[in-house]
Amino acid sequence: MKTLTKSRFSVALECPTKLRYTGKKEYASNKQDNDFLQALAEGGFQVGELAKQYYPDGISVDELDYDKALAKTNKLLEKENVTIFEAAILYDDRFFIRVDILNKIGNKVELIEVKAKSYHSDNPNFYYKREKISDYIRPGWRPYLFDVAFQTWVMEHAFPEWQVKPYLMMADKNKTTTVNNLNQHFRIRRNKDDHRRKECYTFPEGIDVHVGDKILGKIKVRNLVNQIWAGNAIPPEKRTAEDVKDFESRIYEYVDYYNKTGDVYLQGVGKHCKECEFHKDKKHPDKKSGFDECWKRAKGANFDESEPHIFDIWFKPKIKELLQDNIYYQKDVDIEKYLMKRLKSGQLEYTGTRSTRQALQIEKVQNNDIREDIKEELFESMDDWVFPLHFIDFETNMMAIPFNKGRKPYEQIAFQFSSHTYYEDGTITHDEWVNTEQGKFPNYEFVRALKYGLDKDEGSIFRFADHENTVLNQVRDQMIDDGDESLQELIDWIPTIAVVDKNEPPPDRNMVDMLKLVQKHYYQKDMGGSNSIKQVLPTVLTHSAFLKDKYSSPLEFGTNLVGKTIWQKEDGIVLDPYKLLPPIYEDIDQSQDSYLDEKGNIRDGGAALMAYSYLQFSDLDNERRNAITKGLLRYCELDTLAMVMIYEHWNSLK
Repeated sequence: MKTLTKSRFSVALECPTKLRYTGKKEYASNKQDNDFLQALAEGGFQVGELAKQYYPDGISVDELDYDKALAKTNKLLEKENVTIFEAAILYDDRFFIRVDILNKIGNKVELIEVKAKSYHSDNPNFYYKREKISDYIRPGWRPYLFDVAFQTWVMEHAFPEWQVKPYLMMADKNKTTTVNNLNQHFRIRRNKDDHRRKECYTFPEGIDVHVGDKILGKIKVRNLVNQIWAGNAIPPEKRTAEDVKDFESRIYEYVDYYNKTGDVYLQGVGKHCKECEFHKDKKHPDKKSGFDECWKRAKGANFDESEPHIFDIWFKPKIKELLQDNIYYQKDVDIEKYLMKRLKSGQLEYTGTRSTRQALQIEKVQNNDIREDIKEELFESMDDWVFPLHFIDFETNMMAIPFNKGRKPYEQIAFQFSSHTYYEDGTITHDEWVNTEQGKFPNYEFVRALKYGLDKDEGSIFRFADHENTVLNQVRDQMIDDGDESLQELIDWIPTIAVVDKNEPPPDRNMVDMLKLVQKHYYQKDMGGSNSIKQVLPTVLTHSAFLKDKYSSPLEFGTNLVGKTIWQKEDGIVLDPYKLLPPIYEDIDQSQDSYLDEKGNIRDGGAALMAYSYLQFSDLDNERRNAITKGLLRYCELDTLAMVMIYEHWNSLK
């Protein structure tokens, strides 16, 4: 009998049919298998270990084996009062949970779920803001609260004599740490008995960690759990067929389904399939596709997963309406009916709006049109740019546990930038800055180095998406809060290149967002539904004679990429430069598409973020630290070189 755990319950909430594929090696999964790296990037290890420090008498149940973990937990529960970390609880031989912190005082038991998520203690904001639905739980909170609701249900059924009080424990962004280098007290290492496992431990070992004032808050969620059990968590108009089912009935249905074999599908296809991870995997072509199986069952054996799907259309078109009309291929979408009401002379009047950009993508698919679509407005914008052109990219992290005394959880950390400068005569230079020193708050040195590089002229500055503007504003706010007069020059400089008040006119040297230029003025069929720099770069390399001629020879400029050949072709296909570079470090592979969001920024849990976290919290020798740092520098340099190449391609078409 397989048990329904809280992780499997969470999978079933997304789509119960996923239980058919979960944990089965024969099915491809696009999710990262390395939970360690994901938790490391999100700060989950550090937050979990810090939470334990609030209960110094707590006892850990470290056993991975179910039976051993249950035996140890049950023995500890014989005590009148006890605090247990990772307590194992089994009910009805079918429902199994590990509780982050179980605090038992007689028959009064606190169930504390620790999450690497932040909140504001003065307003946790669990509910919708809109008045008509303000009694219902916001989507962003539901996974966490349904998790606690499931654990509470299992615990109360396993121990009906207990009075269970469920809590969420998370980082409180209203709190500041009173301890310097607090996050450096929580390190990561391989388990000495099983090197495949990683563990978090307090550093230095054998010494009690002084954590200072608490920055993790414990929030009562019993009312929210009861609301979920009663089926009132989600607005009626937003409920799926699964959501209208009784909570307890769903639990039993899911565990029964998880144990079934054969041709059984618990839920049909729909817009929830858009986020399905069980697609065909290019790296494992021999594996099955759960997505394909579901759609073949629903739409017939002729369904072709390789055919451009409506889910691949940029920026969420009217999926529900299309599916209701039994349309799931882009080739079958009636553009005028579903996306546009105005066509001009039978052609798309492409204005850069969301609907016209979606329509352009579909039209290219339907006509198998591989020509580039580039608007004259782009060239007009380019005429306004001032040489030399500066292309910049930041790498950042938001640490759950602050670096320094007086800092709050999840403040922005800017640890790296790359900058390529393109001169009017075609000369290209590269500048970079990185700080990976453990426990060091790098932000102000980061801005100082950036200012030094950009302040030598009045050339135009380019970014890709809003990230750089956002980061500069966040660092500026940190400087203002510090009240250090020596920072005033930097505080005054940031508004000369970034928008700090959307209600005010932008500065004369405001950074140019290349993502917006792509969205408004440039498209080619190979980009599909993405405007990410990771998608635009291989597209322009494929279609640009200029780039082929220039970059098919080893680079003669740069820092970490000098001597590398960027334009390479294999089996008739131009290779993605990101996939030509080695991984940053072991499992940390920047070429994985799932690390990147639609805007081309590294996702939470992405390669650079994980590499930086690894450098901060792992005990590495100098050789490994240097290897990771070099990997970070290579990839960040390629990001800004990519921006240069996109510019060069556009310029070659003028």
